[in-house]
This record gives sequence, C-alpha cells and structure tokens, in this order.
Amino acid sequence: MKKLWFILGGLCVAGGLLSTQPAEAKSYLTITSTQNTSYNARFNNQGTRNDGIYYYAPYYTQRSAKTRDASGKDWQHRFVKVTKVAKLSNGTSYAQFSWYGKAIGWVDQAALQKYSRSQNAAALLKKSHFQGNAMLFNNYATGASHVSVGSADATAKLPNSNTALFPLASLQKVMTGAIIEQLAASKKLSLNDKLSRYYPSVTNSKNITLRQLLNHRSGIDMDETAPSTVLNTQSAELNYTLTQLKVSGDTSFTYTNANYTLLAAVASKVTGQNYDTLIQNRIIKPLKLTHTYAWNKLPSTSTVANGYRYNNGQDNVAQNVSQKLMSSLLGAGNYYATPSDYYTIQKGLRNGKILTKSQYYDLANDYKLSYAGGLYHYSGGIKRVRGALSGAGYNNILYGSEGNKTGVILFANQSPTRSIDSLAKTLYDLARYYNEN
Repeated sequence: MKKLWFILGGLCVAGGLLSTQPAEAKSYLTITSTQNTSYNARFNNQGTRNDGIYYYAPYYTQRSAKTRDASGKDWQHRFVKVTKVAKLSNGTSYAQFSWYGKAIGWVDQAALQKYSRSQNAAALLKKSHFQGNAMLFNNYATGASHVSVGSADATAKLPNSNTALFPLASLQKVMTGAIIEQLAASKKLSLNDKLSRYYPSVTNSKNITLRQLLNHRSGIDMDETAPSTVLNTQSAELNYTLTQLKVSGDTSFTYTNANYTLLAAVASKVTGQNYDTLIQNRIIKPLKLTHTYAWNKLPSTSTVANGYRYNNGQDNVAQNVSQKLMSSLLGAGNYYATPSDYYTIQKGLRNGKILTKSQYYDLANDYKLSYAGGLYHYSGGIKRVRGALSGAGYNNILYGSEGNKTGVILFANQSPTRSIDSLAKTLYDLARYYNEN
C-alpha cells in the first residue's frame, strides 16, 4: 500500500509539475497573426515612451522576451526598416526591424513613425546646415531619392529644387577626360602623346604626356586665382593658364586645374572645334541632357543656386562665385548642372553613349592609380570625386559604385559644417540599406 501511495504521490507530483508548465505558458502572450512587410520608419517620442526593444521575440511571447534587451530612449529618431508585424493576444502589434542592414529585434509598432529615405536624408543634411540638392540611389536611377533643402535664393525666398543649377567645379574634369579618351579611341591622338606636340611653349612639355595630364602627374601646378577681368574667349582662358602655371620635374600627384585646361585646349586643336561645341556634340546631345550649361550660357528661365555659407549660427550668408574665376576654368570647372544630369553623365561613361566600358577602364588607367581621368578610384569598386570653388559656398561630391548602381551625389550651395566626404559616406550607407519608402 505504501508503495502504491508512493507511486500515486509521484504521479501527483509529476502531474502537478506538468500542470504548472501549461499555466506558465498560458501566462505568456500569444502571437495571433504575422504579416511580412517592408517600410522605413524612425523611433519617435522615446523621451516619454521609452519602449522596450526585444531581440528574440515580441514582448512576453516567450521566456527570452520577458525583459527588454534595449531601451527606446537610446534609439530616438534612429532610422530603421520594418520587415514583419506580429499581432499579440493583448491587442498590441510588434514590429520586427533592422538598422542599416543589421537585424535588431522587436518593438511596439506604436513607437515607430513611418519615415521615407528622402525624409531621413533631408534631416541629416539639415543637421549639418547643408543647403542644396542630393540624389541617393541603390538600383541605378530607378527609385532614386531626390532631396532639395534650403534656398536657391534666400533674398527672393526661392527654395532649391531638382532643376536648380549648380556649378560642377571639379566634377566636370571627367567630361573633359572622356572627350580626350574618345579622341584616343578614334586615333585622333594618343594618351602617350607629348604635350610638346600641341603646346611646345610649356616648360618641360617634351617630357609630359597627355596621360600624365589626365592623372595630375605632369609636374604642372597652378593656384586657383581669379584673373583681373572676365575672360570672354577660349583663347583668353587658355592664355591665362599658360601665363600662370608653373612646372617642375616632379611627376608625383599634384592636383591642379591647369592640367585639364590644357587637355580641353588639346581637344580643340585636334578637332578644330571649341570646347563648348565639343561638350554639346559629345556629351550633352548623346545623353539628351536638359540641365547642363556653360557658365556664360545659363538660360534666363533657369534657377541658378546662389552660393552661401553658414556663419556664427546664421544660414545664407552670401558667398557667391566670382565670374572672373568661372571664366578661367576652361575644361576644369566652368559648367553648371543638376545631380540627375550628372548621374546620366556617369552612366554614359560606361554604357557606350559617351564611352564603352573598355574605354572607361582605359580612362581610369585600369585602376592602377587612386586618381585617373577625372575620378578617384578606390578598392571595393568605389569611385569618388569632389569639387569646390575658391571663395564660394559651393561644394559637390559623387561617392558610389563604379558601375553606378549605388551611390550619392551632393550639390551644395551652402557647404555643410560637417565634412562633405563624411556626410556623403553616411548617405551612401543610407542608400545601400534602404529603399525610398
């Protein structure tokens, strides 16, 4: 009998243990439904809400989600991507989210405000007092984000827009380089030609090749200073450079506009056409560009962004470009455009409309140097080019993949208080990991 009671008692104990587990399980919330989704959002009102973030499951749906793993107050305004929504038995909905491609966990969906990539980009730009236009892309131009912030004309209260024109500055150099590459491909010249063949008056020109001019390894240097008067002809622009440049025997990398002014002049000498005609016939028309113009041929109907700077806590302190300086930048920075047009130019460098892919590689010197043909080329298939104008608020950058699938283009008419390189890399990551909505 004692043995029987022992067995029965054991069963009762076992039964008691078994019965407590379902009771504990019943104390957890249950997931009544789930739905896959994809939208961008940011954490909101976390100063007061301070929602819990749960890495493994929605709140209290299993043992690992009984207590929070992180606090929403540390995520205020962070930009995330929601991939799944789970409805719980208590009526709340929890969102599963990632942050810049990294899966994080779950949070009450009410903690998140829908927020587009454009909105987040604008917030980042405004935080650094950037004014201008931005283009972010991760599937070529399809679904690209076009963001305009600040004023094109603060006095007239005219905001920046996608069609506002900005000086290209040094972003133009690759256009000049592409024309030289076209002429090399058609045997009109060789990149190994000596500069002395075209401009023998330049000191040491018999030892300088066109390739060295393209790569800023010619030994030529020149300060970016404005002439005393506006230069109204190409010959005047070239002559100014010829009188200002200096030459040494040092062929290490020295960045100077003079190299590309000389290349523009070489292209004109070979073809018998002035530089503006070459740009029209070889760049603008083949690509059907509608917002790319020479500095002295800007349409009166176009909005041209004025230059500004942020100073002592104040935006829109006038800092426009000198027209005398613009007139001296033949082939090196005297055109205006929009980010969209510039993206089209970059695509044209590889898709056969300006250059073929093999010609692009030749212009890039097969990536043997960090700078070649108007662009910087980095490991991991990244290219970059930045341009600014002395004494003006303009500051531009392209940072993206060599194949033009992913990247960012920033055209600023008020230079950011943060390094534009750093800002571009932040926005590049934004483009990589998030679609527009």
